[in-house]
Amino acid sequence: MTAEHPDKKGLILAGLDPSAGAGLLMDIKVFSAIGVHACAVPSAIVVENTDVVKQTAGVKISTVREQLGIILDYSAVNGVKIGMLYSAETIRLVIQTIKRYRLRNIVLDPVLLSSSGAPLLKRNARNALRSLFPLCTIITPNVQEVSALSGISIQNKDDMIRSAQYFLDTGAGAVVIKGGHFGQKGLDLYMDRKQHAFLKGRVIDKDVHGTGCIMSSAITSFLIKGYDKLESVRLAKAFTEKAIENSYKLSSSLKKYIGMPICTNK
Repeated sequence: MTAEHPDKKGLILAGLDPSAGAGLLMDIKVFSAIGVHACAVPSAIVVENTDVVKQTAGVKISTVREQLGIILDYSAVNGVKIGMLYSAETIRLVIQTIKRYRLRNIVLDPVLLSSSGAPLLKRNARNALRSLFPLCTIITPNVQEVSALSGISIQNKDDMIRSAQYFLDTGAGAVVIKGGHFGQKGLDLYMDRKQHAFLKGRVIDKDVHGTGCIMSSAITSFLIKGYDKLESVRLAKAFTEKAIENSYKLSSSLKKYIGMPICTNK
């Protein structure tokens, strides 16, 4: 029996985590599980495992540019997942690339810090990151990223709505505020210019590395498959819960789990 080849292609630009629990390698696994071919360009190399980040190094900008060109000059893609970008120079290149190739279905996970607190975006690059927002279909910040980018500290649902409005006012097409870090585990807010919806999910008591990467990659994949924005977020949330439920440890000496993307016929 011959396997069916994916008819949709996506591009991933993110940092490379050698544990494959987050970043580029996890994003590829998510795309593949949902049935999207993943083209992938590393923006940075991160020396990390599930528990700790020791070092980060940005990929040479000319190398990132050449890698993007060698893909996009020869093949159209149906969507783009953007994760760790590391520097203002890389962000400016991404903006130029989106405009040059008229890319669509752009999902930005605005990665600022690792879950262990290590910086993954240079502090002087935050304004450059904001300039990317108007090109994004959906932005997926957690509450710490919301606070750092908007200045709004999330304590309740009203704060989630106010912060979502900030991202819409800066030009994003839609935003997903991931609320798990302010005591409302499993609660996310989806908001665009026409509607908002609080999405309550199952609470699974596992400390899993890279869940933001899984969620944003799944959203991108479902957009690529043709679902609208809100339905893509709903499907991605369920997909992420299943990945958490089936997570495992890379080693018994490490505390955090790695999510397990489960194949889907969606």
